[in-house]
Amino acid sequence: MANQNPGDTTIAPQTAKQAIHAEGMTLKQFAETHHFKYRTVSDVVRGVNKGRYGEGHRVAVALGIK
Repeated sequence: MANQNPGDTTIAPQTAKQAIHAEGMTLKQFAETHHFKYRTVSDVVRGVNKGRYGEGHRVAVALGIK
């Protein structure tokens, strides 16, 4: 599904995961670097946590998902 807002620069969770790996980082390294729990980062990338509030939202923002 394409972004519905033309000015929206958010990316899909899978794209965020690919971008992290393209930089040579693992999800765990990303979590440690940004002071997040690995489980929360993993859940946001997998779509289990939608990132609507709390740490999940902060992770989604850091990944560019929100």
